Amino acid sequence: MDNYVGKRLDGRYEIREIVGVGGMAVVYKAYDNIDDRMVSIKVLKDEFLANEEFRRRFKNESKAIAVLSHPNIVKVYDVSLGDKLQYIVM
Repeated sequence: MDNYVGKRLDGRYEIREIVGVGGMAVVYKAYDNIDDRMVSIKVLKDEFLANEEFRRRFKNESKAIAVLSHPNIVKVYDVSLGDKLQYIVM
């Protein structure tokens, strides 16, 4: 598992700490330099990047969350579905 703490994603998100680890992804606390706010970033684990099924599931999850609007559901601010890194910013 890559640890992104201390790194910057897409020149925008400064990763501060790990919040949690799940089966498919790692969730980080990060600072968004452009919008001047704290965010959570869910990053697909490296071992699943080569698996099309996991990539599809991660993409579907980001789409499903993005269309929901409720005070008790996190809001999706950004999604990156690159070949080497996939993440959802919430």
